Amino acid sequence: MSWAEVVERTPNATVITDAEWRQRISATGLPWRVRDRVSGVEMLLVPPGEFVMGMSPGDTDAMEDERPAHVVRITKPYYLGRTELTQGQWSSIMGYNQSFFQDVNYRIISEHEAPRRVATLMLGGMTREEAERQAGAGTLEATGASQWPLETITPDELRPYLLKTGLRLPTEAEWEYACRAGTRTPRYGELDAIAWYAGNANGRTYPVGQKAANALGFSDMIGNVWEWCSDWYSDTYYGDCENGATDPQGPGEGKPAYFRVARGGSWDHVEKNCRASYRQNHYMPDPRVTDFGVRVARDP
Repeated sequence: MSWAEVVERTPNATVITDAEWRQRISATGLPWRVRDRVSGVEMLLVPPGEFVMGMSPGDTDAMEDERPAHVVRITKPYYLGRTELTQGQWSSIMGYNQSFFQDVNYRIISEHEAPRRVATLMLGGMTREEAERQAGAGTLEATGASQWPLETITPDELRPYLLKTGLRLPTEAEWEYACRAGTRTPRYGELDAIAWYAGNANGRTYPVGQKAANALGFSDMIGNVWEWCSDWYSDTYYGDCENGATDPQGPGEGKPAYFRVARGGSWDHVEKNCRASYRQNHYMPDPRVTDFGVRVARDP
């Protein structure tokens, strides 16, 4: 593939531990792990397959628009960002960075959190010197803005980036298929282990890839920032798909969709909103909100 550098051709068994998933990826004949040459985004291959989209069995937090659960067939392989798009990946192409959690805003937040982190570490047995050193590990200088997720971004603002790079937004079905990675539970792991959300994020984003990945190797699919999908939103669309759907693209603009769909929850949202099937639908296509980001996709 001329657009990508191959990082690992065959699926790494320490990342994708399920042999069936490895076989399905290898059966496509495409490399598993690649790096987009233009954007620098690392991407993993998602093979074709079938899954149940929507409400997980027994999920008491499920909303009406997550019902009915229905079978979806994904017929073509696609690549998806291993992490959320970072500020560095964005600014290297676009030449600017409109994200809120950078520079002075991040410094203020870090300085505000530091005394609490020091006190907590000292209660755990560290000396003050050790605690202050450890607390400083989350500062701007240590993490680097290039690794924080891009946020405060709209679908319209993403359009020129996608045109320049040849990347695209995933469909809502592609997003959930990759997020679930074969699971039918509301999340692919214990929430604190896999996500930055309102219960542990202390009011900010975090550098990508710090939390446990799912069974396909994707990090932060739950939490950190919401991830825009290409679909328009309709609260009745799942009813239209109750007998199954193949490569669904969403209802289309104005049918009666007036909102874009975003998925995955964020640093600012509570546990019940950080689930594989939860559909964020409360914002018009052009909000500039500090917890909306993106995970890009690409066709092989």
